[in-house]
Amino acid sequence: MVTLHELVSVMDNYADALLRRDHQLSFNEFEYLVVIDQYPGADLTELARCLRVTKAAVSKRLPALQASGLVRRVSDPQHGRRVLVELTETGGRKLAAAGAQLEAELATVFAPASGAGPTIDPERLNVELSALTDRIREKELPR
Repeated sequence: MVTLHELVSVMDNYADALLRRDHQLSFNEFEYLVVIDQYPGADLTELARCLRVTKAAVSKRLPALQASGLVRRVSDPQHGRRVLVELTETGGRKLAAAGAQLEAELATVFAPASGAGPTIDPERLNVELSALTDRIREKELPR
């Protein structure tokens, strides 16, 4: 468990540095764009749930993303007080470019230059990590 947390931390730090350098985005902002892209027209409550943060955290982050031209907020025509969030074209292009670069950079870790360590099968790793995730979700929470 500690090793997985360490891996996630190292990956997050690497992604953050790369995204800031090449796309002027933090990894946190990138995560917001990914979720907004996956749930187009989601409201603040749904985004908060998907991002595992509070509604207040989403409300605080959105103005900067909106000012950068990456997202827009629109009123829900069905519910006057409900605010929906969607990517702009600029946001979509930035997300696609940043995501492609991140994928390409991290792919080099799975097949390092010869002699630099074992090749890791990303498909098998994904299957194994997904199975582990499912098994942990199935366990009853300790009381």
